[in-house]
Amino acid sequence: MPNQLLTTDKIADRALMLISERSTFLRTINREYDSSFRDKQAKIGDTLRVPIPQHGKYRKGRVADPNPLQTILRPVTVFGQRGFDIQFSSAELALDIEEFERRYLAQQVADFVVNLEAEVLEMAVKATPNQTGPVNSAFTSANALWYANMAKKLIEDNGGFKGTKNMLLDNTAQLNVIDALKGLFNSQQQLKVQYEEGEMGRAAGFDWNYTTVLPKAPRGAGTGYLVNGANQRGGKLTVDTGSGPIFKGEIITITGVNAVHPQTKADLGYARQFVVTEDYAGGAGQISIYPEIITDGSEKNVTASPADNAAITIAGTASTPYSVSLAYVKDAFTFGTVDLPEYPDRPTSRRVYDGISIRVVQGSDMVNDLIMMRFDVMAAFGALRPELACRLGHSGSLTPPA
Repeated sequence: MPNQLLTTDKIADRALMLISERSTFLRTINREYDSSFRDKQAKIGDTLRVPIPQHGKYRKGRVADPNPLQTILRPVTVFGQRGFDIQFSSAELALDIEEFERRYLAQQVADFVVNLEAEVLEMAVKATPNQTGPVNSAFTSANALWYANMAKKLIEDNGGFKGTKNMLLDNTAQLNVIDALKGLFNSQQQLKVQYEEGEMGRAAGFDWNYTTVLPKAPRGAGTGYLVNGANQRGGKLTVDTGSGPIFKGEIITITGVNAVHPQTKADLGYARQFVVTEDYAGGAGQISIYPEIITDGSEKNVTASPADNAAITIAGTASTPYSVSLAYVKDAFTFGTVDLPEYPDRPTSRRVYDGISIRVVQGSDMVNDLIMMRFDVMAAFGALRPELACRLGHSGSLTPPA
């Protein structure tokens, strides 16, 4: 029986399977909006506006008090075309798919997934407004579980509710945390995973995993900032004094501005954290923040507006980026892909598997008897409810056991 030549369909299907298998972060976040981009052939910068559920208003007594309708939209933005390319002789098309995968696909896909997840994780980390962790030191047996539980509390205080959440450690934190918590787990299956794979599995309300590509949290030279003007609301915070740049992704708190429970609106007793959403050059001006300051209504999230000259505290040490891990629920973030157009004049396959749309195009060099294939995805990301995530800051240093 003659050999069946490999087609772009077969190769695309195998590449998608490998992408799904190699993903760590992308497979644990919301993929509900993939279909919204289907067949639209969106361009870089195109945005899908996703509605977010509005909180209810609790009424005491007989008289109706309807909650004013408020449409809350979060952007899911196409951030770019990403891919990889391979080249081989025409004779290689006679290989079976397993051998072709081993020679040409496996390493290429692994490198592609790592780079794509690194890019998406940087966007996710810089969108997350909650943070805990030792920041300037490593996790230890004395604090690792406390900070994990604190991250869980902050997520639940913002509406994450009960249920298992995800904890994605950077690989240095993973080494420290497993050693610190190894004596606290009774599940024999989880102990088996720790011993055989060096991973934690499920514990303390989280599904634990790790990656080598979590970015460092940014920390500019900003210091000494004060609020300029009382009764400020919204996503712009006006400041007067202060110096030094504040980078997108930095965490700030404001004296006298506490977080409230998202449903009861009770004071939670600690400062509301905000993440800076655009680079700020420094000096007097307006700092862009998330979440917006909302002081009343069903979306109230702070005890009060900041007072004039209230001090602003920036997490971390000036000019010293620090390592982070990330706790989150599935709906904190979303990732989607856009269908790319097929080439009309050459073998092309556009396939979808596990929510990822990939296009594979085949070309040829007849002079040198070479085949080239390009693999492309058009990717989109959105921070739907980043308050349902929490960063765990740490130094990134190792602490060998005594």
